[in-house]
Amino acid sequence: MSKNPWFLAPFAPLGTLLAVVVVAAPSADLHAQSGQPDFLFSPPSLNVTLRGGLMDYQATGQLFDFTSDLFTTDASDFRGRTLGIELGVRLSEHFEATLGLDGGQVTVNHESRDWEEVDGSPIRQTTRVRSGPSGQLGLKGYILPQGEQIGQFAWVPNRANLFVSGGIGVTAYEFRQFGDFVNEEPDPALIFSDDYQSEGAAFLMYAGAGGEVTLRRNLALVLEGRYQWSEDELDGDFGDFEPINLNGLRLTAGLSVRF
Repeated sequence: MSKNPWFLAPFAPLGTLLAVVVVAAPSADLHAQSGQPDFLFSPPSLNVTLRGGLMDYQATGQLFDFTSDLFTTDASDFRGRTLGIELGVRLSEHFEATLGLDGGQVTVNHESRDWEEVDGSPIRQTTRVRSGPSGQLGLKGYILPQGEQIGQFAWVPNRANLFVSGGIGVTAYEFRQFGDFVNEEPDPALIFSDDYQSEGAAFLMYAGAGGEVTLRRNLALVLEGRYQWSEDELDGDFGDFEPINLNGLRLTAGLSVRF
C-alpha cells in the first residue's frame, strides 16, 4: 500500500482546519483568563467538524461470500479506518443541516483455503475495499437546545448534548482482489497472478446518533455512531456477481469548531 492512500487526497484542506483549532483554543483561554464569562455574542451560524474512526462493513452477499469460501477471511475482517469533514448549518436551537465528505479503506490479506504452492507455502492474495469520496446531505436533531441566550449579547453553549442524525448521499467505491490465484480447470491446477477490480458510484442512506461535549466556547468534542445502507451493480471483472453490499457501521470521534 502506498504511503499516501488515494482517499486522503480530497482532505488536503483539513490541515487548515487543524490550524484553526490550534489558534482557537489559546484564544478561548485568554478570554477566560481576562475574567470575562466563557460565551459567544450570538448563537453560532455554522460549525466545521473534523472526524475519524472505524468503518465496519457488513460484508455479506454473493461477492463477500465467494471471497470467504475461497480465501482465509470472513465478514469480521472487513474493518478499516475512515476520515471525514462535515459542515453544519444552524437551522434552530434543535436542528442543524449537514454536508459531509468522507473516505476510507479496508485491506484484508489472506490465503487460499484449499490450495498451496508445490513447496507447501501458502498462496496469498489481498482484498481491498475503497469507499469515497462519499458526499452526504443530512439533518441533525438535538435533544436539548444547543445553548442558552443570556441577555441581549451573550449566548452560552450547553456543556453536553445528545443528537440523532440521518441523510442521503453518494459514494464512489472500488472492490479489488490481487495476488496469486488457482485455476482448477487444468490437471494439474495452475497458479497464476492477476488483479481483479470493479468500481462505481452508489446511492446511500444513513441514520445515526451521538453526543457533543463543549470543551471551550467555540470548540466541542463530537462522538457519533452511524449505520449506512448502500448497494450497487458491479461491473468490470466482477460484473457477473450480484450487487455489492456496502452496508456498514461507522464509529467516529472528532473536533468541531463553531463560528
